[in-house]
Amino acid sequence: MIAPVVVGVDGSPSSLAAARYAARLAVRRQTSLDCVLAYQPAVYAYPPMGGMDPGVLADDQVREDLDRMVAHIGDGLRDAYPELTEVTARQVPGGPAAALIELSREAAVTVVGSRGVGGFEQLLLGSVSSQVAAHGQGPVIVVRPVLPEGDTAEGDTDTDTAEGMAGVDPDPDAGPVLVGVDGSAESQAALRFAAEEAQLRRTSLVLVHARPEGDDVDVLDEVLEQAAAEVAGIPVEKRIVSSKNVEDTMIEAARSAGLTVVGCRGRGGFTGALLGSVSRALTHHGSGAIGVVHKHDR
Repeated sequence: MIAPVVVGVDGSPSSLAAARYAARLAVRRQTSLDCVLAYQPAVYAYPPMGGMDPGVLADDQVREDLDRMVAHIGDGLRDAYPELTEVTARQVPGGPAAALIELSREAAVTVVGSRGVGGFEQLLLGSVSSQVAAHGQGPVIVVRPVLPEGDTAEGDTDTDTAEGMAGVDPDPDAGPVLVGVDGSAESQAALRFAAEEAQLRRTSLVLVHARPEGDDVDVLDEVLEQAAAEVAGIPVEKRIVSSKNVEDTMIEAARSAGLTVVGCRGRGGFTGALLGSVSRALTHHGSGAIGVVHKHDR
């Protein structure tokens, strides 16, 4: 059984952009798409004596509204991407981050939008996205919506039509797959995923080794030798960049990539850290789609 692509949706423009991105991933991988909306009802400490708690009735109405919304999203994706083998659109109980982290254990890829419903405009990454990027299993991709030229904020998206779910993304997968490598086990996992994506997209793979100024360690030849099977048949470009700020260098490099991939931690990272400084900087400030690859517990 081929693992599905899982995407978190909540009706926000950011999550709908993530759903479109996830649909294209599922088409390329010839697997199913699982659209998940997680809802955690409010807890009422002092229900009224006798009769039905109005809070329960309100939760029932919310669930019905969410069921309709997620069904519309699923229908729109089926119409917009007829090549999809299967689309599941469902509501699950629990907090969104916890639900997606659990589902990521069995997913080929887990996709989230950069911000969800209720997110503050000044925040570049929402709480759910940051938690899933930090705690998810396997590859997690954080997607920012591509806005029409001149727009500075996310607008409304019609989820009832194929046109609405197709969105305004101008060739969102254009550009090479870029992967940050440093010789660590985490970057090797990132390279394997990036090479797979480059093959599926029929595009080139760019290996970037960004290192602090004064560090003359060149790991790229060793990395390519170890990953010879993964990169076979893919055009590969190697870039060695000496930088005063590795994080800023990777953020700048991501601007020209269709997908930027990094390991959850790099060489020299603290064992207890869930995200390294580069992966954290990219998920918060990188352009387009940012993939963070974790070890899979499947």
